[in-house]
Amino acid sequence: MRYELLVDGKRLARVDGEEAVRAWLRDYRDEHDISDPGATHVQVRRVTRFAWLTGGELVPREQFID
Repeated sequence: MRYELLVDGKRLARVDGEEAVRAWLRDYRDEHDISDPGATHVQVRRVTRFAWLTGGELVPREQFID
């Protein structure tokens, strides 16, 4: 499955697989440990093959945080 990671609505990354999302979120939280430790500004969008039509689906970031 493919995912897009957005911060304040702007796409910063596109990754393949849930483990890649977890790794990206870990790195983001490490880099923003003072300004955004809970990654509250991050949205995770699941991109399916119909995303060009549907826009994808937002999924809770909490399911990827260790």
